[in-house]
Formats: sequence, C-alpha cells, structure tokens
Amino acid sequence: VERRAEAAVIAWMRHQTTAYDSMKIARVKGKRREVRRLLAQRSKELLSLYRRGESVPNTCPLKCALANET
Repeated sequence: VERRAEAAVIAWMRHQTTAYDSMKIARVKGKRREVRRLLAQRSKELLSLYRRGESVPNTCPLKCALANET
C-alpha cells in the first residue's frame, strides 16, 4: 500500500509541478519512461526535504502547486 501511495504522489507531482504534459518527447522506445524516471527521481529528492523537516524555498514547485490547490 505504501509503494502505491508513493507512486500516486509521484504521478501527481509529475503533472502538477513539471511541464510533463506539454513536453515534446521523442517517440523512441523507452524515452518517455526515461523522462518519467528522471522526473520521479527529482520528485523523491524534493519530498525528502519535506520529510526531514528542512526549510523549503518559496519557489519550490510542490509548495506552489499546493498553494494553488487551496
């Protein structure tokens, strides 16, 4: 259950905090997966800041997306 929840958060972040939906990704086998993997890695790094309780800059894409949700 925890992995599925993490995957759902990563997918939400991909669409809310990046320009993934408008990216022009070459139609080469595995390219879209590679891009998603790189974006997921960045999202995990960002989430780790929140989990450790470190201060997050106001320009943080997750912080901005969450502010727009409310």
